[in-house]
Amino acid sequence: MTTVVQRLLTMLLAVTSACLVLLPGVPGEAQQMQPPAPTQAAQTENTFVRSPDNVESPTRDHLLDLAFPELAKKKAELPAFFRDTDLNLHFRSFYLNRQRANDTFNEAWALGGWLEYKSGWLADIFSIGATYYTSLPAYAPDSRPGSQLLTPGQDAIGTFGEAWAAFRYKEYALLRGGRQKVDDGYVNPQDSRMVPNTFEALTLSGKLADWFRYDVGYLWTIKPRDSNDFISMSRQAGVPGDGDGMILSAFAFTPIQDLLLYAANYFVVNTYNTVFTKGEYKFPLTKDLSLETGLQFTDQRNVGDARLGDFNTWNVGAGARLRWKGLQFGAATHFTGDGANIRSDYGSWPGYLSLQVTDFDRAREKAFGVGVKYDFGGTLLPFQIPGFSIHMLYAQGTDRINPTTGGSLPTTREGDLDIVYNVPAVKGLSFRFRNAYVGDGGRVVQKDFRIIVNYELDLL
Repeated sequence: MTTVVQRLLTMLLAVTSACLVLLPGVPGEAQQMQPPAPTQAAQTENTFVRSPDNVESPTRDHLLDLAFPELAKKKAELPAFFRDTDLNLHFRSFYLNRQRANDTFNEAWALGGWLEYKSGWLADIFSIGATYYTSLPAYAPDSRPGSQLLTPGQDAIGTFGEAWAAFRYKEYALLRGGRQKVDDGYVNPQDSRMVPNTFEALTLSGKLADWFRYDVGYLWTIKPRDSNDFISMSRQAGVPGDGDGMILSAFAFTPIQDLLLYAANYFVVNTYNTVFTKGEYKFPLTKDLSLETGLQFTDQRNVGDARLGDFNTWNVGAGARLRWKGLQFGAATHFTGDGANIRSDYGSWPGYLSLQVTDFDRAREKAFGVGVKYDFGGTLLPFQIPGFSIHMLYAQGTDRINPTTGGSLPTTREGDLDIVYNVPAVKGLSFRFRNAYVGDGGRVVQKDFRIIVNYELDLL
């Protein structure tokens, strides 16, 4: 295993060196370039019928600028490494109450968030960053574990989930090593609880042309969102012991405006491999009306020593969404092979039918869903409420089976309500209410109720 990692590190460093030597120069604006954006996951988070993990943070002012304008002016005169330093405090309150179909309960209220530091760029090539995450129990009955807001034992979370260093060459190559977020298809933060997933990894990403982006890397471990500890990627999938890591490669193409083509491969050594591809296109129909369409495909199968057993499966999905003056209407469908359920061990499933409770990606499942959302900052209605939106979703999956026994399983139906208010008068403050009802053949209808408060403050 050590030899494999060493070879991969050597390959990544060689690629970086090649970029530094061979790639042409770019205009001076590249000196202010930010690290490459996530290749894919951020572009699918709100797609079609999907229930988003998190909501976009409202625009915020910097506290230093407001409280100490003279210091802010002096900071602007410092070298870029200090001048462009960011220090952000994110507070989160999260209450979750779930009644499962077997009449058991998960419940907790947690308080916490994270403190994030990112330096500017030293000589435009070197930067560092770190983030400390915490989740503290405000109300966490021992008889109702499983909310994933805290550890499985309802204890506090407190850890440096991120601690990294990065080197870059303009927008062409950014090499980042250490504890970090990764947001690419099946590997993502899954930020739908108190703290996100983070990873120990070496990644190389960049943009070789306006129409081509890439992300490659080796991920040793993951810190799940309900844990203080980093564990191997294969162990997160259910393989006992220290285990193996993952080789990630992802590529995004935009050959014409509004067309995205994406392909990725996730190889978990001696465990399983996932191939994920998709294409999405936006049709501007009028000034206020647009249509978005998408098609995606997943293939999963065991590899190497097959430590999870011998399996293979697939999933195909299609979706469309209309946008008009703040109103959105979406529809999507997914079909899954009968060999196994689709696995999403390293983040949220990136399918079009990932709702608050259910991912409609189970063996032999045929699923469809619809969603409607209205942003009250839009112009469809004769009044506006800036920052306020309501999102309603419904999906159902039929014909699913137990992939081990082949036995039939009941139809699953889920309905969601998602209300968000980004407070215009207090920049960085948002309130979110989420409610889901799931019927899947249990004794009672499953109910999932969440209240989330986020407040983000840019200290520097």
